[in-house]
Amino acid sequence: MRRELVLAVLAALGAFVAALAGVALLLQILLASAPGDAADLISDDPVLRAALVEAWRLDEPVLSRWLAWTVDAMGGDLGESLTYRPGQAVTELVLPALARSLVLVGGALVLSLTGGLGLAWWTAGRRSATRRLVQALSVTPVFLLAWLLMAGLNEAAFGLMEGGQIARPAWFALPDEDSWLKTLLAISVLAVGSSALGEIHAALEDELLRIQRASFVEALRVRGVALGPHLLRALLAPLATIAGGRASFFVGGLVVVETVLHVGGLGSLLWQACRLRDYPLALGIGVVAGALVCGARLASDVARITVDPRLSRAP
Repeated sequence: MRRELVLAVLAALGAFVAALAGVALLLQILLASAPGDAADLISDDPVLRAALVEAWRLDEPVLSRWLAWTVDAMGGDLGESLTYRPGQAVTELVLPALARSLVLVGGALVLSLTGGLGLAWWTAGRRSATRRLVQALSVTPVFLLAWLLMAGLNEAAFGLMEGGQIARPAWFALPDEDSWLKTLLAISVLAVGSSALGEIHAALEDELLRIQRASFVEALRVRGVALGPHLLRALLAPLATIAGGRASFFVGGLVVVETVLHVGGLGSLLWQACRLRDYPLALGIGVVAGALVCGARLASDVARITVDPRLSRAP
């Protein structure tokens, strides 16, 4: 059993490394296929442009650039920014943005999973208006939900200030001022919008109903044993699977949420890098985002196999 568990974890780790290498290659191909390059933004002079293209290795084949980048990346060097912050190391730009984005993704993951589990526990096996309310609210796109919440909070605060009922809050006006409220708003929008909470709720409700019909639950009922702890333990593997899948969704939603709310994380930085054709920066962000997604999948697989070792023998 222990050998099978170790082999399953090693297989998941190998898949993580292969997926990350594939992400880097795919991004190189996409960036090379995009019209224009960073040299176009610097100068129209043919001589200077040709020198920049050669210095930045923009004229090399994609595979050659990918291999050179991979070798450097293995040593911790993701290159230098070309146009966003010329000459600054990509890692110096990415790491602070990564820290801010991890707060959003981690918070959204915890909020959506705990909220979805609580709702599933409440609505499983019964008719409930809560289910319809959650589905209706969650279907709202994240950009629209962020704008509606932002506009509502700003208008409410402005009305209260005009009436002399409150002083100007430190967070007013969104999204210009950095505050805990803006961070909480971004986390909530990610956790709820674009069907995130609705899908997690529905998936956990289905899993909970399936487990409640299992034979071991019937046996526990007959014996008069409290079902709660056993149901939660049985839900750990499905929770890990859902968390791994949702992490990629939340990472993808960072571009929209961070741009709308002016949060200086990976998403908004990627938008600027693409707009300025800063390929090393865009590639570094893309690979870091890919590592987050692949890492979440890896952690999910390891957690599932650890919770239920029988999965290590699954074909």
